[in-house]
Amino acid sequence: MKSLKAKVNDWIVSIYEDYLTNNHENIMIRNPIYFKLDGFADEPEVYILATDEGLEFGYEATFWDGYMPAPLPGIFKKHSSSWQELQSLSTAEQQEIILKRVMKTINSRKRQYRKCLFCGEHVAAEHRFNNDTCHGCASAYLGVVY
Repeated sequence: MKSLKAKVNDWIVSIYEDYLTNNHENIMIRNPIYFKLDGFADEPEVYILATDEGLEFGYEATFWDGYMPAPLPGIFKKHSSSWQELQSLSTAEQQEIILKRVMKTINSRKRQYRKCLFCGEHVAAEHRFNNDTCHGCASAYLGVVY
């Protein structure tokens, strides 16, 4: 079985050929390209997005807003690389920088997950009542009403 880093590297090489070149005007994809963390918790995704400034690395997650919190989609940028930085490097060096930034983003997202004491599932911070209890178990076992 391939390591996560090897899978990410293969993904980067495949999208690199399709989208990423040294001429960033040619690759202004305005939609993120996603990498799914297969087999981990609820299989979150991290993204790479080409912007006018460079490449952005992050993830999407729910955040709760308002006096009566409602779930809203959010985009969380974690890292970036400017076009100037990338254009000064060889293709292999560019792919290595992208790999490092994607792996940092993945590790950052994975650290936000905790195991629920009641159901044993790994749950993202935005779906937990507290550090140890998911929303579903908080309702079922702690009497929390959402």
